[in-house]
Amino acid sequence: MSQQYNTRIRDIIVKFQEREPLAPLVPDSVWNQQLANQIQNASLGDLFDGLSVTNSGFGECVQSGLLLWTDALDVSHAISQRIHTKTGSYWHGVMHRREPDYSNSKYWLGRVGNHPIFPDLRQKSVDYLATNGAKSEALSDIASTIENNEDWDPFAFIDWCQVAGRSNDQGLPEDSVQFLQKLQTVEFELLLDYSYRNALV
Repeated sequence: MSQQYNTRIRDIIVKFQEREPLAPLVPDSVWNQQLANQIQNASLGDLFDGLSVTNSGFGECVQSGLLLWTDALDVSHAISQRIHTKTGSYWHGVMHRREPDYSNSKYWLGRVGNHPIFPDLRQKSVDYLATNGAKSEALSDIASTIENNEDWDPFAFIDWCQVAGRSNDQGLPEDSVQFLQKLQTVEFELLLDYSYRNALV
């Protein structure tokens, strides 16, 4: 991981990064209820191991994001919906994408505008696709869309997730779903990095 996290948050993120299979696009239950309870019940001071959280809004973004990554959508939502910033709206929109409530997700991502993590998210997507070898027609179409657009399009990501959630004959092939899950993981990592860094500024 790129960010130098405190021990408690680093240990939580390592558990998520070792998770197999990757977090689903639309979870049907909390992945680790004990871990979710620990994150939910921690004060920001405890979560940040006593470090000085100078921006509580970003601190709450970290808490909301960790809960979202463990698939505790409801408690993540309870936090993100009260954070009236671009990054708070981003976490809020991701929660609705996973719910799934795709139109509501687009509403909240529309409030985000151009987020600072978008260039890195696009580049990491391009890099991953370049090393992925043979692709299905669907994944090739996704790759072309990403590569031919200079800017990251969060609404296209929502649309792909919506198609992936359809029944097998109308959904996406397995390589496309796996790519979207990988992309979701990268999004979690980048947005947590950004939230953590700004919580301590």
